[in-house]
Amino acid sequence: MILSYAAIFGSVVIMGVSHPVLLPGVVVPGIADANGAAARAGLVAGDVITEINGQAVGMGDEATRMVVQTVKDSRGRTLHLLVQRAGSDVDEDDAEDIEIVPDRSIDGFGVIGVRLAAHVDKVQTVFPKTPLETVGMANSEFGTLFSNTLAGFFKLFSNLGANAGNLAGPVGVMQMGAEAGKQGALLTFAALISLNLGLMNAIPLPALDGGQLLLIAVEVARGKPLNADVTRTVNGVFLTLLLCVSLSLLVGDIERLIPPGVISSLEGILGLTPGQTL
Repeated sequence: MILSYAAIFGSVVIMGVSHPVLLPGVVVPGIADANGAAARAGLVAGDVITEINGQAVGMGDEATRMVVQTVKDSRGRTLHLLVQRAGSDVDEDDAEDIEIVPDRSIDGFGVIGVRLAAHVDKVQTVFPKTPLETVGMANSEFGTLFSNTLAGFFKLFSNLGANAGNLAGPVGVMQMGAEAGKQGALLTFAALISLNLGLMNAIPLPALDGGQLLLIAVEVARGKPLNADVTRTVNGVFLTLLLCVSLSLLVGDIERLIPPGVISSLEGILGLTPGQTL
């Protein structure tokens, strides 16, 4: 936690704090499915959705979540969008009405096959002017990072089966670190990794620091030590499980590095149908 805060503090001093200047609407940065409902209706990368079913979508992440939820809740019913076409000025007179009939996903929710993001006009960078202001900005950035990371943990463990595919192993972390370095965000990435490690180790599971604290608390409550053999056995079992999970994540990282053509060739050699797993 101390290392994470120090990295954030250093980032504030060296890089400042970036604040996006938002515009109304939700931008479509890319088409995820070339045959999806959005592509069939004529949406292209760079379009900005300003209204959905007659309701203004607002600005920022909240607007993005609102559009996503509206599409999911449509369950295949027609949606009426007011769209600012890519490359045009932000002027409602130039907006175009588009009707989209979302496809239905396996679980029954509406999908249109696009990526959505907040409509950002530009990013302003603010540098602290005094040591006190530096501390205040670092505290604010660390608090935001901490709350977002904690929320991510709750989301992960509340639906582990659905979110497990988003986990990355050591190879994936190295790739993300390399990308963060290219974008000049290595200190922020270091803070994020340190914070994740701190929170993960605080989980009260045997073989983790949080588990050891839990065992100590149990011993304090009992007034005597736990059986050493039992403690070693429990820690050993959970350590083995953690190592298996780490190995699984490493294998997933390596699979993502293998070109799809190589995987298809292997499937043909081994007699597997496409999509079937070993």
